[in-house]
Amino acid sequence: MDPARFWDLTPRLLTLEFRGAALRIRRERELVWMGAMLPLMKKPVALDQFLGGPVDNRDRVDRFHAAWDRVDRALGH
Repeated sequence: MDPARFWDLTPRLLTLEFRGAALRIRRERELVWMGAMLPLMKKPVALDQFLGGPVDNRDRVDRFHAAWDRVDRALGH
């Protein structure tokens, strides 16, 4: 932070700046960790899930039902 900017901030705004910086650093560390772990993952993560956006569970539900259908067929039901 620029020293001139530091002296222009109120204590409340300075606290907000520090919190924002801490969140930004944490997010950068998470992205670095995910970048390092992606090659080691057996099943790729969906982009929306990776970015922290809303996840469409329909695909997960469809895969769940397909797995149970295979179990039912294997058991002869």
